[in-house]
Amino acid sequence: TKLILKANVVTVTINKYVGIIEDKYKATNIKCIPHGTFEELTEPSYSIPEGPKKIMTFGKFGTYKKVEVLIEAVEKLRATQEIDLEIIIAGTDNPNVPGYLKKVKETFKHVPKLIFTGYVEESAVPKLFEESSVVVFPYTSTTGSSGVLHQAGSYGRAVVMPNIDDLATLSEQEGYKAEYFETEDASSLATALNKIIKDDTYRMSLGKANYEAATKYPMSKIAQMYLDTFNTIISEVDLT
Repeated sequence: TKLILKANVVTVTINKYVGIIEDKYKATNIKCIPHGTFEELTEPSYSIPEGPKKIMTFGKFGTYKKVEVLIEAVEKLRATQEIDLEIIIAGTDNPNVPGYLKKVKETFKHVPKLIFTGYVEESAVPKLFEESSVVVFPYTSTTGSSGVLHQAGSYGRAVVMPNIDDLATLSEQEGYKAEYFETEDASSLATALNKIIKDDTYRMSLGKANYEAATKYPMSKIAQMYLDTFNTIISEVDLT
């Protein structure tokens, strides 16, 4: 960290990190530039297709992203609610945990309507999000800003996130709205999911808030923030 701080400017994606680094390292060259959204989309439809309500998670799994709690939560819902639910595990193993999803698939082979998509081609990503009733983040920890959260917002999806400080902070600072659950607690996750899937008006209100948050910082705006930062550095540095 001390080596990185030798740079003219160090950028972070969450404003809280500015204060942490300034306090811990007495740095004065920290700047927050948000993660931003790669997609620049027209406002989506917040409706969902007829048929099973799809509960989707997306990423590389096996380290701090684990899907067992999601599967167990949906099974708890099925035991108490007459709702047609489908679980979509979209993505692959984290390279550090090869075979993780294969093991999960074997462990939960008795669970109906449990779908493992494998690697998702870029062209298939919009349909994946648009058909989902809710996007779940079954994380046990976080490394900061979440690209999947910004994608979910781009497509106007409701989200359920663990009650982890960094994700909650990001949500509040950038305007995202979510239902929260206690990390690795299937009952807590089932309760959060139930609030969304049983109330279409609430689900759509979350999706609209997340779309507004995601489109607040399109990549064109983020790129301009970096260009402005570069130009400020150039104007301050003696290049002769």
